[in-house]
Amino acid sequence: MTTAGPGSSSYWFGAGDREVLAETSRLWGLLLVSGVLFLILGFVVLSYDTESLAVTSILLGLAFIMGGLSQFALASVAQSWRWLWILGGVIGLAAGVVAFAYPGETLVVLGLLLGWFLLVSGIVHVVFAMTNRDVDGWWLGLISGAIEIGLGAWAAGNPDRSVLLLITIVGIFCVIRGVVDIVRAFRLRKIRHELRPA
Repeated sequence: MTTAGPGSSSYWFGAGDREVLAETSRLWGLLLVSGVLFLILGFVVLSYDTESLAVTSILLGLAFIMGGLSQFALASVAQSWRWLWILGGVIGLAAGVVAFAYPGETLVVLGLLLGWFLLVSGIVHVVFAMTNRDVDGWWLGLISGAIEIGLGAWAAGNPDRSVLLLITIVGIFCVIRGVVDIVRAFRLRKIRHELRPA
């Protein structure tokens, strides 16, 4: 299928793995767009000076929905642990809907939603990274998952935090997620080119 040598990203995978890589690498553009959107949202969130709970709810809702949709996209190509990706997507979408539907609710609810979403998302990323250590760039998922778990524990452990602190957590999450998605997108693009028949 390919003439890639030992230095290439796709050389070390079997024929079945190459088929999975070929299928997954088709999504590199979607992952790139997701990464850019997460970066933009992260920078907007971090630069936004707000004391308004309604604006905070909208920004949190956008972050939750984007995170949930990206979890579903990953579930569509996952060969194992698909249910974890789906669970993360459901929690992200549900949290986004709640954030939009109840913008006047207290920071406790928003902090708990944010904390639990980040905890589940981080666990999914860590589990996926650890079970796929033979995949090029597996450590990106491990690092981003560990950061998500830390931010999630921080937010869930103290849900009565200020609006500014919640916005900062969301902004950091979005920037990290954006960078990881962009790096993964270009890695998948490289693999896609390596897997093309000569």
